[in-house]
Amino acid sequence: MDAIIGRYRACMEESGLILRHASGINFDLTPDETLGLLDFITAYRQTLLTLQEQERQEQERDTDPHMARIVLNDDGMSKNIHPAKS
Repeated sequence: MDAIIGRYRACMEESGLILRHASGINFDLTPDETLGLLDFITAYRQTLLTLQEQERQEQERDTDPHMARIVLNDDGMSKNIHPAKS
C-alpha cells in the first residue's frame, strides 16, 4: 500500500520502506534503517509539532482576515477602504 506524504510517495515492500520524491529520486531503506528513522522522528516529534504550529501561525499573519481591505480604482487615484469583517 502506498501513502502520499507531501512531495513523497511512501511504499512498504518486503525489502523495507521506499520513499519516492516527485523528481524521481528514490530512497530504499532497509527495515533497520526504517526503524532508525522512526526512532529519530519519535524523539523529535514535539519539536516537529512546534515547528509546524509556528509555520501555521506565520501563514495566518500573512493573510490576516482582520486587516482592512484597500481597493484601488483603475485610475490609481481614488480608493475604497473596506473595514475588516468580524
